[in-house]
Amino acid sequence: MRNTTLLYSIAQALALSGAVITVSVAPLVGKALAPQPQWSTLPYGLQFASVIFCSYLLSMAMKRFGRKPVFYLACFSFALGGSLGAYSIYSHSFIINCIAHALFGMAFSAFAYFRFAATDGLSSEQTAKAVSLVTLGGVVAAFVAPILTTHSRLLIPDYAFSASYLMFIALAVLLAVVLSSVPANTQNKEAAEKVTAKDSSSKQSYKTELILAIYASGFGYMLMALLMMQSSLKMNAMGIEFASIMLVIQSHVLAMFIPSLFMGRIIALIGVGRVILAGYMVMLASMLIAISFESYNGILVALIGIGLGWNMLYVGGSSLVASLPGDAHKLQGLNESAVAVLNTIGAFSAGWLFASIGWENSNWVSMFLLLPGFAMLLLGWLKKSNKL
Repeated sequence: MRNTTLLYSIAQALALSGAVITVSVAPLVGKALAPQPQWSTLPYGLQFASVIFCSYLLSMAMKRFGRKPVFYLACFSFALGGSLGAYSIYSHSFIINCIAHALFGMAFSAFAYFRFAATDGLSSEQTAKAVSLVTLGGVVAAFVAPILTTHSRLLIPDYAFSASYLMFIALAVLLAVVLSSVPANTQNKEAAEKVTAKDSSSKQSYKTELILAIYASGFGYMLMALLMMQSSLKMNAMGIEFASIMLVIQSHVLAMFIPSLFMGRIIALIGVGRVILAGYMVMLASMLIAISFESYNGILVALIGIGLGWNMLYVGGSSLVASLPGDAHKLQGLNESAVAVLNTIGAFSAGWLFASIGWENSNWVSMFLLLPGFAMLLLGWLKKSNKL
């Protein structure tokens, strides 16, 4: 378990480093290559669309062919996307750049399953720890990716960011090496029984738990992305200098991933339901802070809290999905597709909501969207207590 989890955590760090690079590079390159200014974010939009389209299909492919072949295919897609991205700058081709980011999307949709692959064959007690530790790879990405982007941006004269795209070839090779070192999966008896032992009375319960997990992971991710992007816009409008804005974002990212050091142990100690409930409460409290204190320090505290709440919801929801009986690949595919759709909505609605209703009202809307998941969790507990 330790070797497998460590290797998938390293793979996660490499994959997320690529994700951060695309966030930094795509809008700027798109603006330089697009025939019309309004098309500048189309490549990044196609990357999101590709994630949505591929998530469920790749999960089903993993079920048929195994995890590793699909991960290797994603590494090839990663490298090919990087090659085409660099070539799009050399040839000044907007269409080729769009294709490159669509390939990135396919790769990212596969890499999202690293945390589930780490749980294959594990007991329910070990699942949360594995998911949490793989998610921890994001801490490395938060520091490595900005360095890679900064130093590669002008590495090739006259073709800004072409070397940044070529970094994906190196990342793909490293990913393939790490994945080749992952030991073959051997399912233990408990895990095998977990998949096959189902009865008609429990199916409805599993559906309910799947909905709870998807709501926690999906809406937690969507609202985190929305408010993270809006916080930059808000601080910029307040006249705060760029370095201070980046300090808030980096603090937020660290709050997202550092709790993974111990979140698995907390889930094992108090249960996944209580962790998800705490995640809702932390996010709701953080949004209230953002509404009540529209200052730099208020936004800083709110973003740290939103990062912490996201970790609880995302790790908790993922752990719940990974522990459910039934067709694991189907359940994971449904979860990842829903998360991808909601994350896309959050990313692309952030600017529009900020311009139309502002920072404060966006936080109110976010609180309103979190409440159904919070209520469903509480109602589920009440029903269980009444049955007892």
